[in-house]
Amino acid sequence: MKTIGWFLALLAAYLLLCSLAFLLQRRLIYFPVGWTETEARRGNPGYEELRIPTSDGETLHAWLHLEKAAPWTVIVFHGNAGNLSFHEPAMAPFRALGLQVVLFDYRGYGLSGGKPSEAGLLLDGESVVKFVETELGVPGDRIVYFGQSLGAGVATLLAARKPPTRLILESAFDSLGAVARHHYPYLPVGPLLRDRYDAAAAIARVSCPVLFLHPGEDEIIPVARGRALFEKAREPKRFVLLPGARHNDSFELRMREQVEAIREFLKLPSR
Repeated sequence: MKTIGWFLALLAAYLLLCSLAFLLQRRLIYFPVGWTETEARRGNPGYEELRIPTSDGETLHAWLHLEKAAPWTVIVFHGNAGNLSFHEPAMAPFRALGLQVVLFDYRGYGLSGGKPSEAGLLLDGESVVKFVETELGVPGDRIVYFGQSLGAGVATLLAARKPPTRLILESAFDSLGAVARHHYPYLPVGPLLRDRYDAAAAIARVSCPVLFLHPGEDEIIPVARGRALFEKAREPKRFVLLPGARHNDSFELRMREQVEAIREFLKLPSR
């Protein structure tokens, strides 16, 4: 009887853990950092400020690195934590190549209104692309999506709906469930997840060339998850490993390799 009692107690504790994981899952996926208008102004290192309306009535905050004669405009889909100031280093490889760059905060991040969710982030992406085309006057055939970490999932899903001309993914993954199973092998993450970011299913519908960049020592999204998505992608595609880099230091440690891979991918001349 004692054994049955212990079993039932452990089962109850496990079910409680699963229930909490289900109820609080978005707090385990999204880690936005808000800031005031004053903090945002002080945190801006010199970019043009943009306010971008979404189709469901929110307003997104973005920074624009303006290069009017640039052959490409890059839209940056950042990771799951922080705000614009955390992800500004992602603009550096593209600035080094003389490209125009738009970095935006998802809903609930920084000064952007709303609360994050998979459906919401996809609406945000669609709204930013529309703004770049209509308000900045960038032709669709000159737009590149760059997604990093969670942003790789957002960019891939959006590319299946609204194709860019080029897609660049860093620390990509095949599905959020696969990443969650790596970190939480004791949880039935499949039936628990509401936001799935099934990039593997979406990338089969992406017809543009895709460049994959992955830190060799990525402790958040294993290289295997990036390669799994790479295998699902259509040709032309390329996978570039960034040796020695971890999830959050690739722009610091492997900038040269990133710049050269992007230069070749976008067929840009040496500067």
